[in-house]
Amino acid sequence: MTTNETSLRQCIEELSAKNTDYKFPEQAINQAESLKSLSSDLYTDNIRFIYELIQNADDAQARNIYLTILEEKYFIIAHNGKAFDEKDLKGICGVNNGTKKKDLDKTGYKGLGFKAVFGKSDKVMIYSRGEYFRFDSFYQIKWNKEWGTDDQQTWEKENDRQFIYPWQINPVWTNENEIPSLIRIFLNRKKKQIHVAYVILLNNIGEINSAINQLKQQPDLFLFLRNISHITFLTESINDTISIDRDLSHGLKKVFVNKTIDSQWIIKRFELDIPDRILDKLSKDTKAPEKLRLIKKAEIFLAAKYNAPPPNEHGAVISGGIEKLREQDSVLFSYLPTKIFEYKFPVLINANFLTNVNREQIHTDSVWNQWLFERISGEIFQWIKELVKDNKFRSQAYRLIPSKLHPENNILTKKFNDSLAANIKHCNFISNRKKQLLRVDQVIMDSTSMSKQSSFVNIDSMREYINNSEKNLRQYDDDPFIDYDLNLNQIGVKTFTWDQCIDMFKSDIFIKTHSIEENKRMIEYFFAKYSKIDADNGMDIDIQRIPFLMDQKNRLQLIKNIYFPVDTIGDNGTIDSEYLFVNKKIVTWLSEKAQHSIKKWLKDKGVDERTDLTYLRKTIIPNVASYITQENAIQTIKMLFMLFQKNVITKKELDQLRKLKLLTTRETLIPAEQCFFCDQYKPRLQLEVYLKANEDRFLSFEYVTSHNDRKENEDLTDWRRFFIKLGVQEELHLVVFDQKLTSFEAEGYGFSKQYLSPISPDGKHKVDAFFGLTTITFMQHTKNNYEFAKFFWSDVMKNLDAEVLTQKIKVYWGHSHKRGAIEGTLLDDADYISWFVKHIECMPTTVKTCELSNSIFIDSKELKELCGEYMCFSSILLPQEKTNWHGIFDFKTKLSIDDYFVLLQKIRDDEKNLKDNLDRIQIIYSHILKEIYYWSSDERKAAKAKVESLYLLTENDQWKLASNLYFYMESHGTNNNLNDAIPCLKLDYRNRNNSHLPQFLELLKIKQIRMNDLKLADKKSSPAEHFRRKLIEISPFLKKWLTNLSFPSGVTSLVDKKIQQDFDFIESDSLELFYNQNFVHKTNVYFDSVHKQLYVTRPWNSETTFIDLPKKLCQLLNIHGFEDKLRFLLKGTIEEIKRQFVENSIEIPTNKDIVILEPVASPNVLQQPSLSATATSEPNKRDSSIKIKETNSNKSEPIPVTTEALVTHSKNQKTKNDTSIINSTQSCPSIPQHIPFPLYVPSQVPIQFMNPPINQYESTLSSVLILSEDEQLDRIELTDVASNSVFWENPPNGTEEFECFDLKTGYIGEQMVYNYLMNKYRHHPNPVTIKWLNQTRESNLPYDIILTESGKTHYIEVKSTRTQTQHTFPLSIHQIETFIKQRENYFIYRVYIGENKVAILDNIRWRLIQKQLTCFLKILPISSYQTPSTSDKNKY
Repeated sequence: MTTNETSLRQCIEELSAKNTDYKFPEQAINQAESLKSLSSDLYTDNIRFIYELIQNADDAQARNIYLTILEEKYFIIAHNGKAFDEKDLKGICGVNNGTKKKDLDKTGYKGLGFKAVFGKSDKVMIYSRGEYFRFDSFYQIKWNKEWGTDDQQTWEKENDRQFIYPWQINPVWTNENEIPSLIRIFLNRKKKQIHVAYVILLNNIGEINSAINQLKQQPDLFLFLRNISHITFLTESINDTISIDRDLSHGLKKVFVNKTIDSQWIIKRFELDIPDRILDKLSKDTKAPEKLRLIKKAEIFLAAKYNAPPPNEHGAVISGGIEKLREQDSVLFSYLPTKIFEYKFPVLINANFLTNVNREQIHTDSVWNQWLFERISGEIFQWIKELVKDNKFRSQAYRLIPSKLHPENNILTKKFNDSLAANIKHCNFISNRKKQLLRVDQVIMDSTSMSKQSSFVNIDSMREYINNSEKNLRQYDDDPFIDYDLNLNQIGVKTFTWDQCIDMFKSDIFIKTHSIEENKRMIEYFFAKYSKIDADNGMDIDIQRIPFLMDQKNRLQLIKNIYFPVDTIGDNGTIDSEYLFVNKKIVTWLSEKAQHSIKKWLKDKGVDERTDLTYLRKTIIPNVASYITQENAIQTIKMLFMLFQKNVITKKELDQLRKLKLLTTRETLIPAEQCFFCDQYKPRLQLEVYLKANEDRFLSFEYVTSHNDRKENEDLTDWRRFFIKLGVQEELHLVVFDQKLTSFEAEGYGFSKQYLSPISPDGKHKVDAFFGLTTITFMQHTKNNYEFAKFFWSDVMKNLDAEVLTQKIKVYWGHSHKRGAIEGTLLDDADYISWFVKHIECMPTTVKTCELSNSIFIDSKELKELCGEYMCFSSILLPQEKTNWHGIFDFKTKLSIDDYFVLLQKIRDDEKNLKDNLDRIQIIYSHILKEIYYWSSDERKAAKAKVESLYLLTENDQWKLASNLYFYMESHGTNNNLNDAIPCLKLDYRNRNNSHLPQFLELLKIKQIRMNDLKLADKKSSPAEHFRRKLIEISPFLKKWLTNLSFPSGVTSLVDKKIQQDFDFIESDSLELFYNQNFVHKTNVYFDSVHKQLYVTRPWNSETTFIDLPKKLCQLLNIHGFEDKLRFLLKGTIEEIKRQFVENSIEIPTNKDIVILEPVASPNVLQQPSLSATATSEPNKRDSSIKIKETNSNKSEPIPVTTEALVTHSKNQKTKNDTSIINSTQSCPSIPQHIPFPLYVPSQVPIQFMNPPINQYESTLSSVLILSEDEQLDRIELTDVASNSVFWENPPNGTEEFECFDLKTGYIGEQMVYNYLMNKYRHHPNPVTIKWLNQTRESNLPYDIILTESGKTHYIEVKSTRTQTQHTFPLSIHQIETFIKQRENYFIYRVYIGENKVAILDNIRWRLIQKQLTCFLKILPISSYQTPSTSDKNKY
């Protein structure tokens, strides 16, 4: 083995060969990368690797160590310890193979510390007794050709990877001449002092300079090194040396920097026996170092900082000594400092703690560390016990008492805290005045020093008093008293305070052992302490608080509560209790010449001779809030009243007496400023009569009645004047709190809790406090108290200024350090009085109740006439000149939506007076109609919600739910017939004609019935051709007149279109309207908005018809306001019209202004509502007008058509057979009642033959009339089911098969329709084209027949069935799209083949919307999804 005297070269070369001998290059690379990461991550702190090298020197038993930097390049750490041997060499060349693993005298154990150097340098040279070796990343090892290539470059190229080897474990023997000369020179100069040196080629010199400066500034970091005592920092200019010296007498270690004391530390070493349980756990802990498994004892070092106290001029020590560590200085040591700062101990703790590699974290799960933390507090208290016995330290030792560690969820923290609590409780470490060591519960700290004054304080009595005052008895020692110490106070040592001392001086326990002689010595003691001016007497209490003067009853009194006795007591002969005077023996003693200065001092402090005025000023005023009792209440006030009458009490003193308590009528005591005169004092406001049951604040009259000198008729003026000066009140007044009040405090002053719970201005916090709150005395008693409320508010409005009541208040809110809590926020409109009247029922009303101010009405004549006695009005009159009161009370000046509804409900409840209220109801409606236009959306929404339960009066004077009522909009008067059928709202003429009536009805959910909602029954109706021609004739004049009056051009341009194309005009003998089969009334004008047909009664130009006709025409033509002028145009001749135009300078139209439009054929010339004129007649009874008239000549004769006429003759029909081509409903079988669709009746047009068709789809009549007319046409029945209005109760379920898939059935149906149409249009005067598209083959179009007449095309789809009850049929998507697009030009003919019936459906889209038709979808089986045949496509 190589020793210190033998060369290391052979060992180095062997290690180098071994540590570079890899079977594969990848192994070298992997280990090199691992070591690189280890070195970089090992210590992130620059100073840490220096610690490791210093620790290595300490483990090498070095006494001196040197640190220097050469040429800002090389960092050298050298020492005089043991040189390297073979074992040391192997330790630094391995990982976890250090030489300290089992060495108990060395600190390290991981075998990794030296690797930290390689994180800062790529080249490290080591000197050991004249020999050198190095670790060099630039050193090239010999390439092993067994790795597969001849050289390193080839391998790197083939593997696309750089080769590196673990140079950190490869020592390289280095000759001295390979060492830079400046290093050799440095080492040779200090050859005797240096045995080992580490020379580190630095990567970052700045980091190392910073680390060295940090080491210099914290020399105490080397306190716990085992061997090193000197650390020298060598620089070019000044050498700095840190040295550590020991003072064995007190365990002091002094840290010197350049021979000057930098700090002093008291060091205590404890050797601990390791319990077997810990040793057992360590033996099983694989993470524990091997050396810990071998030891039986452990050591802990404690270091307390010590500042030598500087003596004063007399040589006495006044400060310094042991100091508790600052929290930022508390760090754990493991012989060198760690980076573990979270455990705040009062001393430095050094132990063999187990940390991670870089000493930055302690292993909390380590059994070893947990045991050490468990022992730390016990060793600290043992050390304190030693220190308190040392006269040099004494009570300074208490500064080392540790506090609980945080956070408490840490296992190490918990171990320490548990042991700390146990040691505080059980350890006897506190020294009493006899130097006995006691536990915490055995001692009492005396902060008053009275336990030292045995000349006038009985110590036994003092201890007895303390024991009796304790709730939890403690077993105090016989000599328990010690001086006060803040550190002991923090761990719960009992403290005897001045408050307790004062209470003790007053106690019977103390008094019974306190003699007059002892009281003299007590007076002398306090005189000595307090008589010196500007001197620190060591007392932290005012002498005025200490009761030390003995009275006549041998009790101790305060200076302010006691007097020197005089021969005559009081100005008025009253005598107070003897305890107010100094004991006569004490007075005699104080009167001696020797005690003259003490007596003078007492007088200066306030011990006066007793008179009524001195008594007032010295006793009553200082104790004004508590002086009065039931026993002295009358006597004291009588004395003060006499002084008042003598005019010897000043105004200031009277103001100071405002808090003096006075007797009330209930014999309780309250401050004078809170009292009010009872009625016997004859105040201006006699409040007692209203509030005596609620308030105990009325001044007792006994003060007056018990006064001996009072004459029978004595004026009360003096007494009232006296009490008013004391603050007794007789008026209602404003109470303003110009102070900050918490919500709890404000509630105590009578403010409503509801008011005190607002949200902060930011909406996130509650308000915590208020400033500037304002109220009025007794305002809270106005709640539901009618008599007092009326009295109260009448007086308040008369005598208080409303502006003062509504001052802004300030609220405080939010976090304590934020602006809202510090400065507060001013709030507008948040004053308490305005809030109170709107949230508390306190306003007197005309019905003698109290309500919220904003829920009652102002005293208004108009409102009272409207509401009568049904609504609440204020019973107090607002002063007109004080308008601010209006803003505070906010009385209602008009009815709200809710008010109207409530008023109606109250009228409904008052059944006896309904007749008297009929006009009132209409007035209410009138008001609503007037205001409804201005209601907001929120108001309307609220009204609609209320309407659900609103009852209104009908025409029959019955109350019905508004939502169940109707109103006929077309009538200006009542309609009893309609009211018999349905409940109708009762409205007078004025309300019926109000422009806002529709909004009113909609809001109240009253159903509006208009003329089109009624069923029209007309008689003998025919086209009103004369009327139509008249309109066409005047239309040029009408347009000119409209243009002259600046009507919009869009309105004028549509006049011709509307007259000639859009509207049909019909005349009837009679127009009757029905609702739900009930006759409503007759009318002269009726417009069918669905079919755009205007009905008028014959003759159309009669005066009766003209009552409504101009207005209706103006509505249709959108020329409102033109009624009179239109009447003139219709009535006047052309000459009259022209003269009128000339007179009014209106342009007369010419021929070019005449517009004649092509008529648009209407498919519904005479389509009527379903109710016929004979709806109530017997089934078989027919009106004569229904019959189809025959003509025997070619003379054109107008044929009137009624509602029941289905199809009329053409003018060319001659034969009997012709008249029976289409039967009427009289001769046809009735249609089944469940058919839901009405019949479309084609327009009456002449029929004539057309030329033969020019293609295969057009046929002549001879080609299509396969069957004779007798066989087919006579038996076809067109069915009108419109009057039935029946819907299917059980609609088809879609499971039946449609017959339309039967091509034969479909073809027969189409043939029947085609023959019918050909016969119908046989004699038509104009050309008519009829195409049967499927006659020869399937066309695959969404219709089967096209009929073209006068340029208008009708598309006809035929749906056929052989079953009478089959009313469902399929529609393809193309058919649906087509009827939506073509609208009224698309027809479906439903053919019932077996019954010879045809139902014609027009305007299918509209009928679906009106639910006259219903559309179904059917989910077909999967097989049905197959593509249909060509012939079936149009059927789907």
